[in-house]
Amino acid sequence: MSAALTLPRLSPGIPLSVQPCYRRRANAGLARFLVDAGVLREADVPAAWNDALEVCQRALDAWIKRQIGPLHCLSPLFLLIAGDTDTFPPTRAAPDAYASARLIWMEEQERQWVVGPGLEALERAQAGLGGAVLDALAAQHDVYPVFTPEAACDVVSYLHWYGEDNEEAALDMQCGDDEDERAAMREQMVTRAMIDAAFPVWAQGRLPLRAQRLALPRLAEGVRDARLRAIVDDALALSRLRIGPEFRPEADGEFIGWGAVLSWAEDDLSVRVYDDLVDQAHQGEYCDIIGAVELPMNAPAAMADWRKAMRARFRAIGLLDRLIHALSTGDWS
Repeated sequence: MSAALTLPRLSPGIPLSVQPCYRRRANAGLARFLVDAGVLREADVPAAWNDALEVCQRALDAWIKRQIGPLHCLSPLFLLIAGDTDTFPPTRAAPDAYASARLIWMEEQERQWVVGPGLEALERAQAGLGGAVLDALAAQHDVYPVFTPEAACDVVSYLHWYGEDNEEAALDMQCGDDEDERAAMREQMVTRAMIDAAFPVWAQGRLPLRAQRLALPRLAEGVRDARLRAIVDDALALSRLRIGPEFRPEADGEFIGWGAVLSWAEDDLSVRVYDDLVDQAHQGEYCDIIGAVELPMNAPAAMADWRKAMRARFRAIGLLDRLIHALSTGDWS
């Protein structure tokens, strides 16, 4: 009888991948940068590791998760990208070192959340309250944009209606006075009647919701139901955050970096419009990055400044997630 063959095994001390020395030294420099910035701690370094860049990425991810806290609906992904064409491969001017580290963040897996029944419950409790809470969600576009019914209406307008408020201009341009052709085209497109049937007027952005957001504290005064009160309090906290667009990425093409699709009902018009937008975007240039920042390797204070600037954003992401979760769960009947 022949002896059973066993597969050979590598010693645990042998690295799984081999990197050039200049790359290893540059990654070590990045690790030092994060240590000086207070992001990489001794507890973040595993007992066994092969790539300092991977250790840095995991440490950054762990730090961000600690700042934001547990999430139910959103899945923000932060990526650390080091090196650029000016310094890699290494040159005499900057041997074995990165010039900068780039941080980008995006939604890892956008999903649909049905928030219509919850918002209508708010509207029943106090006229204008559902619209004000929805507007508070949409107002933090620079932090974490969500695809609302108002966004769906805007997309339909410029994607299908030539920027108009209904489909008539598009029908005039494509079909002229041919009534049969107009009827056939109308059957295939998103129409104003479909939007009005899918969303209440106060959710479409056709009313002065910005003024309602300013009136949110007054609208919230009469809410006594504990469940609704918790939603209103989070919306108030979110509306009080003042966050600018300084980390908005400069990119060409259609923006599709939405953190979530907020629909009124399961598989409603928002989903169809969102799919139309993404399909068109993928035919050309598009941007799916929510935010980005470039951090010079010779200035650890820049990382500290970014961390300070992100505190309000992390708070906003947590509030957005909590609001979406509260509005999309439970029985609102």
